[in-house]
Amino acid sequence: MRQPDDRTLILPPLPGRANTFSVAAGAMLLLSILLQVGIRPPWQMQFPELPTTPITIGDASLVVDVATSPAARARGLGYRPGLQDGTGMLFIDDQATPQTFWMKGMRFCLDIIWIDGQQVVGAAENVCPDPLGTPDTERQTTSSPVPVRYVVEVPAGWMDEHGVETGAPVTGIEEAAEAFAAEA
Repeated sequence: MRQPDDRTLILPPLPGRANTFSVAAGAMLLLSILLQVGIRPPWQMQFPELPTTPITIGDASLVVDVATSPAARARGLGYRPGLQDGTGMLFIDDQATPQTFWMKGMRFCLDIIWIDGQQVVGAAENVCPDPLGTPDTERQTTSSPVPVRYVVEVPAGWMDEHGVETGAPVTGIEEAAEAFAAEA
C-alpha cells in the first residue's frame, strides 16, 4: 500500500474507488463547489456597481456604466467576462486632457471612442488585451488624438456594426457629466 505524503488527501474509502485523491483533485472539487454557490472572485467584490446612463452615438443607443472616480476609471472594464449587447462604459474626466488607455485585466477586445463635446473625434478599433504575463512596462497603450473629457468603450466591432465614424454626433454624455458632478 502506498504511504501518504504531504501532497495526498486521505478520504474514507468509497466502494469501487481508490481511497486517496491528489491535492489537485481536491482543489478542483472545492473550486467547483464554490462556483456553484456563487462565490465571486475578490476583484468583483472590491468595487461597487457603477451608475448607468443612456447615451446615443450616431444612431445607436447605449446604456453605459459611468466611471467618474479615479478608482473606477483605473479599473474600467478590467476583469469582466464581456459586455451585454447595447452596453459599454463611459469615462468622465474633470477636464479635457490627452487620454491614454491600456488593456490590463481585460478579457475581451474593445472599440475605444474619443469624444469631445458632442461628437466623436477619433477611435481605436479592435483593441485587444496583451498576452497573459505581459509586464506592465511592455503593455501596449492607446491614446486620444486630441485632449478629450469623455471616452466610451464598447465591444470590438461595435463602431463598424453601427456605422459610427469620426464626426458622429453624441448625445446624453454632457447631461450625464453635469448630473454626476452635481451628485459629487
